Amino acid sequence: APGPQFNRMMHLFLVCSSAQVPDLQCKAVRGLYAAVGTVDTRVSDMLSVHCCDLSDVRCNNLADMTHNAPAGGWGAPGTFEVERVKLRGGASKPEGTLPSAASIWDGLKSLSELDLGKDSKSDLSGTIPPAIAALAKLEELQLESETLSGTIPPIFDKFPYLEEIRLGDRLSGTLPANFCAGPALTEIDVSVNPDLSGTIPASCFNSRMEKIVISGTRISGTIPAAIGMRKLERFEAAETNLQGTVPPGICVTRAKACPATRCPATLEELDFTRTEDLEGTIPPSCFTLASLKAMSFSRTKVEGTLPPLISLPSLTALDLSNTEMSGSIPDSAGAGMPKVKYLELSRSKFGGTIPASLADIKPLQDGVCKLDGDGSEFKCPLPTGFAKGICTSNNRGEPIDCGEPPQPSPPPPPPSLPEANVVLRMLGLGSEQLVPLVMGSAAVLAVLAFCCVYMRRSSDPEAPTKAMLP
Repeated sequence: APGPQFNRMMHLFLVCSSAQVPDLQCKAVRGLYAAVGTVDTRVSDMLSVHCCDLSDVRCNNLADMTHNAPAGGWGAPGTFEVERVKLRGGASKPEGTLPSAASIWDGLKSLSELDLGKDSKSDLSGTIPPAIAALAKLEELQLESETLSGTIPPIFDKFPYLEEIRLGDRLSGTLPANFCAGPALTEIDVSVNPDLSGTIPASCFNSRMEKIVISGTRISGTIPAAIGMRKLERFEAAETNLQGTVPPGICVTRAKACPATRCPATLEELDFTRTEDLEGTIPPSCFTLASLKAMSFSRTKVEGTLPPLISLPSLTALDLSNTEMSGSIPDSAGAGMPKVKYLELSRSKFGGTIPASLADIKPLQDGVCKLDGDGSEFKCPLPTGFAKGICTSNNRGEPIDCGEPPQPSPPPPPPSLPEANVVLRMLGLGSEQLVPLVMGSAAVLAVLAFCCVYMRRSSDPEAPTKAMLP
């Protein structure tokens, strides 16, 4: 049998449909509240207050075009319009079903923001109704819930003012072809929908897009070579099925027809963590973006080397671990990343001498720096600052293993006894004749020396006299 909360909600909806609430917008608001199971705990009786006085509703006063209520309170129909319904956090905890009735959505045509997001820890269920296309004035749409399921309807060419879309978290199917068709759209977030697949519609790669977040999905395909996204700020595609290479244009985000020296880049975050089918090389332009704050290609198949020039003055996190990248860390890395506090290059194929400039990065001294691990081959000696443990291996913080410095070759050992025996056998002698042979040779040498001295003195009679002169 239905519980008391369900009965209260149905009573609320029936009352909202009666003449006690004559305005169609308030009827729609209260109908939405009843469907999603939301109660405003800040008021004792939701029927006793005007819908514009509910904590999660914002209305526009048509008299002065502000959000302030008139002196006598919200008036008769036609003096206001419901501008925002934001059922997230605070008093509202959506746990019902997203309504499909067209009458509710028709009554909310003035909405510019609909937010039934996960900040409220909602259990909102059901599917995204096609009737929501009636909200033609929408600028922001957030429908995030761990139990919202079904497919995404192809209705997104009906929102000429829509700027931001956030949908989740159990959606399936694919992104409709018109998902990014809205002329004002700048942000899409469909992350953490593990059953969402297909590809990113080509219309999403346009010059006005600022954020594309698809992490935690099964979205596949490639990134167009001629990406042309001049205002892109975030591209997050971690743990997806994207393939191919990263086009150079993703890190060239300057405004069109604008001198490069006066048009700063906008890209701040680039994340391809665990996108295991991504390959090729990282465009060198990604290492010279003044705006970039975080970049990760960890657990991908990217290869190549770091460019000789690294200039990332805003970067705070760089993760190139578990890749096919190799080569040395350029000397420009230290001065080129003065704000980095998370640096991980472990379990790739980097090697060579670690530049001393890395030890001079102050944020890194209190941050995370992992350079060693399977595949890495750094050489001794390590920079002086690393003796303090600024950078470690990825094995429980152990010191970097750079191997032992090369040692000089030891002198050859003296001839062994077997080698002496070989000489004796060549002379036809045995080992027991070795001592007499040595003693006899010494005697012969002594006799020869005496003869030489005697002959010299015989040829020079004054030799003894000269030897005694001072």
